[in-house]
Amino acid sequence: MQVLNLFADHPDRRWTLTGVAEALGLTKATCLGILGVLTDAGFATRDDAKTYGLGPALLRLGWAAETGLASLDVVRPHMARLYDRVGMPCVLVSVHQDHLVVVDRIGPIGPADQRDLVGDRFPFTPPLGLVNVAWADDATVDAWLARTPLAPIGVGEETTRDLVRAARAQGYLVERRVGAAGTPNVLLANLIGSDLPPAVVKELLGHLPPTDWSEYVRELPADDAAEIDLWCVCAPVYDRRGHQRYTLTLMGDTTPVPAGEIRARAAELVAAAQAASASLGARPN
Repeated sequence: MQVLNLFADHPDRRWTLTGVAEALGLTKATCLGILGVLTDAGFATRDDAKTYGLGPALLRLGWAAETGLASLDVVRPHMARLYDRVGMPCVLVSVHQDHLVVVDRIGPIGPADQRDLVGDRFPFTPPLGLVNVAWADDATVDAWLARTPLAPIGVGEETTRDLVRAARAQGYLVERRVGAAGTPNVLLANLIGSDLPPAVVKELLGHLPPTDWSEYVRELPADDAAEIDLWCVCAPVYDRRGHQRYTLTLMGDTTPVPAGEIRARAAELVAAAQAASASLGARPN
């Protein structure tokens, strides 16, 4: 197990027998026996230069683990610990078949919360889904931006990309409360998920004010005492391929929150998201 973990932590490196022994503090004789068994089983490879690395048999194990293990069960404990530490409701969202899907939540979203939320689905189409694509690769961002918007967007693509870059730089993204609905995206999602006839929904979508991303806080005030009407803080959870698998969100409450406290909560959120990512096999940045 130590040898396999060593190889997994350095997948681009080839190891000599001496290098493996020194890295693990084992004798060369012990390592030689282990490497021989791993190579025979296809879990390691040995080339003509007598160096070792990961073997093709591990692909089968990785695929079996990824498909046979419910990744949500791996992430949920980190989400529960975050809720216990911070005391704020947590929501976990994934992108599945061009839809945003609420896959889990802990804690009530407001005092009048009557909805379970889990299982709710919304189109993964601008302006919905910015936080679910912000930490994805550029090609995914491009594909999302290329979709016909559900509602008018009042800023150019470069403004959106600037916001994405800001989110990537700090590792999280803060949304402030805007209006009674919370944010424009919440209003949009509630409209799409309503029981109104599709024709009525389509007509109403055309009358929504253009999105300008003003609900997102690109940078928290330097003054820790400055208060923000916090709606939520979002951070990415990555899978073993480095893809944004989930978006983990801490929900705010109805009272303004000092910037210093938001920074502290964001740090807890990012730590939980990174721990969840590690549990899914993601390598640290």
